[in-house]
Amino acid sequence: MTLFRQLITLIFVTSVLIFSGVFWASVENTRSFLILQLATQTQSAADSLGLSLVPYMKSKDIATMDTMVNAVFDSGYYKSLKLESMAGKKLIERQNTSRIEGVPAWFINNLRLETPVAESVITTGWNQAGRLTMAAHPGYAYKKMWDLTMTMLRWSLLAFGLSLIAVLMILKALLRPLGEVEQQAMAITEREFPIVENIPRTRELKRVVLAMNKMSAKVEGFIGTLSERAEQLRRQAHYDELTGLINRRGFDARLGHVIRDKETAGSGAVAVIRMKNLAGYNQQFGHQAGSALLVEIGRLLTRLADSFQDATPARITGTDFAVILPLADADMVAEFEASLRAGLNALATTLTVDDIAHAGITHFSHASSSGQTEPGEILADADAALSQAEHQGANACVMLTSNSEARGNEAWKTLIAQAMADHRIHLLAQAVLNQQGGQIYREVLIRIQDDSGEQVSPASFTSMAERLDMHAELDRHVIEHITTALESNASGEPDAGKLGINISARSLDNTDFMDWLTTQLGSHREAASQMCFEITEYGLLQSLDAAESFIDLVHDYGGAVVMEHFGTRMSSFQTLRRLKLDYIKLDGSYVRNIAEHDDNRFFLQTVVDIAHGLDVQVIAERVETEEELKSLEKIGINALQGYLFGEPKPLT
Repeated sequence: MTLFRQLITLIFVTSVLIFSGVFWASVENTRSFLILQLATQTQSAADSLGLSLVPYMKSKDIATMDTMVNAVFDSGYYKSLKLESMAGKKLIERQNTSRIEGVPAWFINNLRLETPVAESVITTGWNQAGRLTMAAHPGYAYKKMWDLTMTMLRWSLLAFGLSLIAVLMILKALLRPLGEVEQQAMAITEREFPIVENIPRTRELKRVVLAMNKMSAKVEGFIGTLSERAEQLRRQAHYDELTGLINRRGFDARLGHVIRDKETAGSGAVAVIRMKNLAGYNQQFGHQAGSALLVEIGRLLTRLADSFQDATPARITGTDFAVILPLADADMVAEFEASLRAGLNALATTLTVDDIAHAGITHFSHASSSGQTEPGEILADADAALSQAEHQGANACVMLTSNSEARGNEAWKTLIAQAMADHRIHLLAQAVLNQQGGQIYREVLIRIQDDSGEQVSPASFTSMAERLDMHAELDRHVIEHITTALESNASGEPDAGKLGINISARSLDNTDFMDWLTTQLGSHREAASQMCFEITEYGLLQSLDAAESFIDLVHDYGGAVVMEHFGTRMSSFQTLRRLKLDYIKLDGSYVRNIAEHDDNRFFLQTVVDIAHGLDVQVIAERVETEEELKSLEKIGINALQGYLFGEPKPLT
């Protein structure tokens, strides 16, 4: 029960008790007064009538005495009247048997009025001639007491009602700050930190409101400080100060993660871009102009990378830049190469410089026939392509290709559509475990076979589906199958539980898909409550409004939302407070070999502290060694996922 209701109940009960006591006391006082009045009135009437009967008693004029008695008795105020001689002979006797009209029987039965009896001795001279006995009739007294009681009750109820309304209004006004403090506390749990502007005048409430405002500001400042510190640490450790791109250390970590990622089959491309004679440019235009040129090239690469899923631009030396293109096939690399060449030529024209930079691009694949690919081997191939580009002319780009297995867009489109139609998309699941080994949910992974029965890289499959605008159709296909799997496990089988679903962030901007998802979740509420939707950090940052709407929709049906690959974008911490996420999943590049990198551990510790302060759980993915596990457990990671705990198993 709320404090308001408790206070109202207390005030109401207390008021009723006080009102009942006062009302009962008033009724009793009225009753006592009426009894006294009846006794007094009856005695006075008896004395007066007795004196009036003296001469007629002396002459024994019974007729006249009878008339006089009737005159008094017929008023109705008396229940009985008896005139008798001193010897006990009845001379006159009257009885009033009339009923009390207009007064409820329960009132009479519960509020008895004693019937007073008065006597008067009639004397003639020195002799006592007779005795007059009169008993009062309570009818008029009851009627008067009933009327007074009803009038008093009506006015009392009116006063009680008006007083109660006034108390309610005053109490609401007094407790309104507590309601605002309650909303403030709930907002803090939702990662918002409002300040209550309406400060109450009541001293105790004023102190509570001011204390809550101070706490809200402190928590916001604490979270902000941690966020800024984490951003600063990440910039110092992994980012180039001048261009804002990741540095050589961050590039090596990211490339190593992409190469060894089992889900992406370690495939993609790397482009190395080397500036042409930066020292000469500095001598001709000044060091400030040279720095500005580096920044412009960084912006160009960032703009180009934004067009490719999970692409990462970097500055790896003073004059060398690089771009990692995960899952890139020949068509995608050719598109990137053409855009890069056009961008460099446009920049050269703007700066009136003939030659800005050259680029070498190479493919890589962890599953290639040449064996395991290492970052050094990939960069060596890119350098070889770069050397060819430097001999081809101004702003030239050279692309090395290793095989002819790449499919064209039409082939990919046919493969994706046919795989869904023929149900060649198989669902596997890999558990996400808490530190005690308990299952939180299972992430659903897809496996695809082409027409010849060969396995297709699932990451390439989903990447091409997004590139060909088939992402929404693929997401619907997977969600429908997972809904069926969840409903079939509703009986509580051992493998039952929440399932994580990877969907494309571009689907969030697709009105038709969102309308379908709303209907789907509404039609399968129990299954919807068991779904954890996983979306990449990069994807969520593309449209925060759409992301917020999606998260609200999922939460409305009891589901959860996971931001995966957390830490690959500079704006990550700024969005944690805005997006009401349930989990963040750290990018695997931070997890790999964490035991050997103190700065990574310190950075992740800060991430965990911020996330826990915002009531967000942290998941570490791609955990593959015991050393990584021990390091992650020490910094307070909530959940773990990786091949160390088992390979993905078919979804049942």
